[in-house]
Amino acid sequence: MAGNWQFSMTPTDANYPAAVQYGLQGGFLLQNNGNVTGQVTYTIAFDQIQNGLPVVCDSGSAAVTGTVNGQSVTLTAAAATQTFSLTGTLGANGSITNGTFTTPGGMVGNTVCGAATAQGVSGAWSAALVPALTGNLAGSFHSTGLNLNNQDFQVIGNLTQGQNIGASSATVTGMLNFVIPSTLLSDHPVSDYPCFPSGFVNVNGQISGNTVILQLIGQDGSSDGQIGIAAGLVPNSTGLTQVTFDPVQTNGAYILHSTGQGYQVNTKSCAAPTGSSIQEFGYICLALNSTTACQQPITLSPPTISFSPQQLVCTAQNCPPNGLGTPVTQTVTLTNNQPPGSAPLTNLTLNFLPSTTNQSDFTELPNFTETDDCSAFLSSSTAGQSCSIAITFAPQEDCSWAPGADNVSVAGCPLPLTASLTVVSPVSADNDSSFAVPITGTGVSYLQPSVKEIDFGAEAVGESSLPQMLSFTNESPYPVQILGPRSQACVFSNTPTARPNPAINNGEVGGLEVTEVNNGAYVSGPPPSIRYVCDADQTTGLPDFQLSADTCTGTNLLPQDSCSVEITFIAQPTYLKFGNGLDYFLELNTQQCGTNAGEATSDCEIDSGRFPVELKANGPSPLRMSPSAGLDFGPVPSGKSSASLTVTLFNDPADPNTATINFAGKAAVTGNYSETDDCPFSLAVGASCTMTVTFKPSGSGFNQGAINFVYTLGSNTNGNPQVIYLRGTGQ
Repeated sequence: MAGNWQFSMTPTDANYPAAVQYGLQGGFLLQNNGNVTGQVTYTIAFDQIQNGLPVVCDSGSAAVTGTVNGQSVTLTAAAATQTFSLTGTLGANGSITNGTFTTPGGMVGNTVCGAATAQGVSGAWSAALVPALTGNLAGSFHSTGLNLNNQDFQVIGNLTQGQNIGASSATVTGMLNFVIPSTLLSDHPVSDYPCFPSGFVNVNGQISGNTVILQLIGQDGSSDGQIGIAAGLVPNSTGLTQVTFDPVQTNGAYILHSTGQGYQVNTKSCAAPTGSSIQEFGYICLALNSTTACQQPITLSPPTISFSPQQLVCTAQNCPPNGLGTPVTQTVTLTNNQPPGSAPLTNLTLNFLPSTTNQSDFTELPNFTETDDCSAFLSSSTAGQSCSIAITFAPQEDCSWAPGADNVSVAGCPLPLTASLTVVSPVSADNDSSFAVPITGTGVSYLQPSVKEIDFGAEAVGESSLPQMLSFTNESPYPVQILGPRSQACVFSNTPTARPNPAINNGEVGGLEVTEVNNGAYVSGPPPSIRYVCDADQTTGLPDFQLSADTCTGTNLLPQDSCSVEITFIAQPTYLKFGNGLDYFLELNTQQCGTNAGEATSDCEIDSGRFPVELKANGPSPLRMSPSAGLDFGPVPSGKSSASLTVTLFNDPADPNTATINFAGKAAVTGNYSETDDCPFSLAVGASCTMTVTFKPSGSGFNQGAINFVYTLGSNTNGNPQVIYLRGTGQ
């Protein structure tokens, strides 16, 4: 009787909720001659469903005593408010059968817990001896998470089960290595599993019966996720389900697996999105001391495709005579991964699923295309056979047409272009039969700005900021014609409630336009037609962001040449209505390539410009910011702190509304940024203080943040919000 036992109990009460395992579950027993002692876990639910869910009314660890005489087993388990009396027959194959049990039932308060009546429950039970979870592992994590959906990641490793001391569980420790599928080597510098770039993770947990719970421990001792949940529980809020180590062999091995989402991961490389605690999750299948029992029927290599940033490519009928740019192709190999001698694998399906960003919003052409020689393979293949799938990248755009409409920062452009290649197999080592290769790339427009965002502080109405310089460079091998000036001024309609609400003809644009973010711009066609909502004050007709020293408008910009423009923020009267500041774009418009009316076959750009530069200004205030209201930290290694940057706050005595500034509490910082300052509670007229900011990215990619603070001015109790905009990129 000594060992780890998994119990199964079936009450006669037909109303007991099927979603919760009843009674004794699993634990460790010791035998001394004919005497048996130990502990097992148990879970008991209320007899009826409450609020649509089974509610556990009693759970914990039950002390077990009993005897074994030949094959006859008699056990007593004291489970809190009720006692189980069990009899059964011990088999030679590590099982207990022909078992019956009785319990007088239990109460929680005045409510019956786990019994139809307070008089008790009887039923059948059995138990299976679970082998020690000690040895080498081989299998996979099969993601169902949003970012890594249907990707399969090969795993090898080892686990060691602790000593049986007659407790309800025993410790399990070890390590998991995420390996290259083709070689099963784990000593490569970069893991195929992006959540653990080092390629391995430590595990520490327990086994009770056939239920396994393991914590994933990072190299720095951090808690990086979990495998499995306690027996008897319904899936928790994250969807995590029970992971079991089956006492019966499958394909010649004991297997650790889940029937649902068996693991969840939250690391710096797979950080949880705002409002969530889990980023990555999926199915698990790990075989003990076997390299083939959890082997998936197919592999896709490489597991991901990433194209390096590439200038836009024109390959369709609307291209200039000689075309523009050269498409790039990468190949995915689909292989029948079954052991030699296995039955043919038949009726596979292949899907190439471009995302919503795959089709350009201007050319209406895809960024990625797919061709393959897999028709015969998908119909029927044998072990070792393979076929090739070619993915071609011909990017059509840098940024989406109106990124502000999707709350996407232009400073983060170029935006990723994505697609997915998925193969569905009729069989799988786990319950997920889909295997995917995510595809990413970025397109680069020909004309690139020197900066992606310009931030202005606050100004009084009619007051001018210092001008800020911006340049555009033609980084392509082709000349590009920037459109000339607008022939029609940007004016307002008679609707006074909106700012701005201009009457602009579709298709009438200038080479440089300042456009409003909230209403954005849209494209219709073919031929493409553009409508902008531009920057013009209702009373003066003048823009808040004024352009000067413009060498760009109307210029035919040759390869590697640059043009420039100065931008000055001059607050107009309607600006006073916008206490949270302004958010506009400086749009550069070029000739679009094509053969439709108004398009060009030379000196053109495929995406005809985008919203390349965001312009921001704070709401009216005597509080000035120097050197600007924005800080750009550039690229910083993930997990490392940047050099500090500073902003000086100055209470401008020249502002007509100046008065003592009283800060309303500590400044609030968003994003992966930290801030210290020497600012007092009150900032007198003419006084200044300094904010010092550091960027420490938690992962890779563009990271946007802000310092938000509110103050009152003099005796006025109205709050005045101000923002310092923060930008950086984790590497």
